[in-house]
Amino acid sequence: MTSPAPDAATMTTVAAAVRRRVTRDSLWLTSGYAATSLSGFAFWMLAALWIPQGAVGVEASRLAIVMAAAALASNGPGSALVVMLPLGGRAAWAALRRACVTTAALGALFGAVGGVVVATALPTSAPPAATVAGISLCTVAWALFNTQAQALAGASDARGTLLINGAANVVKLGLLALLVYGEPRMPQPLVTATIVPAAAAAALSIAVLVPRALHRQESEHPTGRTWDRALGRTFRVFVAQNAAAVGFVMCAGLSLSFFVTTLASPAEGAIFAIAYQFSVALDLVGVGVATALARSAAAHYDSSAGLARGYAVKIACVVGLLGAAATLATPVLFFVVGRDYPPLYGMAVVGVLAIASTIRPGYDIWSALVRARHRVRPVLCGNAVYVVILLALVFALVPTLGALGAAIAVACGALALAAIGSVGLHHVRDTRSRTLGPEGAPA
Repeated sequence: MTSPAPDAATMTTVAAAVRRRVTRDSLWLTSGYAATSLSGFAFWMLAALWIPQGAVGVEASRLAIVMAAAALASNGPGSALVVMLPLGGRAAWAALRRACVTTAALGALFGAVGGVVVATALPTSAPPAATVAGISLCTVAWALFNTQAQALAGASDARGTLLINGAANVVKLGLLALLVYGEPRMPQPLVTATIVPAAAAAALSIAVLVPRALHRQESEHPTGRTWDRALGRTFRVFVAQNAAAVGFVMCAGLSLSFFVTTLASPAEGAIFAIAYQFSVALDLVGVGVATALARSAAAHYDSSAGLARGYAVKIACVVGLLGAAATLATPVLFFVVGRDYPPLYGMAVVGVLAIASTIRPGYDIWSALVRARHRVRPVLCGNAVYVVILLALVFALVPTLGALGAAIAVACGALALAAIGSVGLHHVRDTRSRTLGPEGAPA
């Protein structure tokens, strides 16, 4: 027997509900990301005021390696949680446990590799073994912090990201002031002030907030879904493919401060680290909507896909306006932090990065829909193109153009992604999920 096709009224009701849910979750996620971005910007501005420029560049490079390794470790498990926690039941709890263990293990591994890079390429007073251990520990903490945000989204508690991210970043600012003025001999104040609050926030979220959200989700929508071999295989494949498809591109982007510092100078690295905060803030607008859309598409693909183009256009407009405002504000902000940060040069770097952020939302939306259908290979190919363009231009331009060269490399890579996303969104509604039928029914 076949089930009757839904009538037009039912489809309209479902579409309206999906739109409301995606919009609501997008606003909460974007608010949480905005708290992170604004506090991150304030953090680096204060660092530029309180700490010598060369030291800022070196510490920014260390943090870049930590965050790049953490992105590689957390993106696969975190993305899996976005589309697997909605399954509910024991399957959701098993997915959460496996994601946390996998994130910690990969964080330790990639963090150790990052520690070797730091010990080899950056000036440090600590023994190499201590540097490797410290970078590895910091990577695990930041990777779990990334994963808990994805877990909250998957467990239908997007507003929890605002609570966790906001609290962690307020503490980060206070801890930076305490370390700079209360403990001036404390080494690496920027790294310490960033990682310690993140570790505490991750522990609170994973131990309390995410389980509470899962219990609430199960009480509202009880399911008997259990973990089985098929789900285990899907989880492993999804983690591996997403780590390769998205983790590497995030790793490359987050490593840019390190590349600018080592290929140009610590001063250029410091300028780029501050300018890049604008880019991160702008990119997170699209990331918030894409994450909400991915979670919705895991259950209601057709209705979610119908919203994709509209959201992509709206995000691009919002990001474009915010990017123009950030570019115009940069000379004033760079003037405030001191003569070591040239205002017009900073404006050029921020402006180019803002252009990159404005043209890529379509790709973020398309890739979210594709990954929601457990098809990661197209995203892997698109991101591979971006990474090749980015790194080739970084090595070609940064030695002579410094931070501006890195920004140009980002914009050129984003232009390629924009083209891929445009083609993808044109075809996305004509494709069928390999694992799910219309509106989440088994294929």
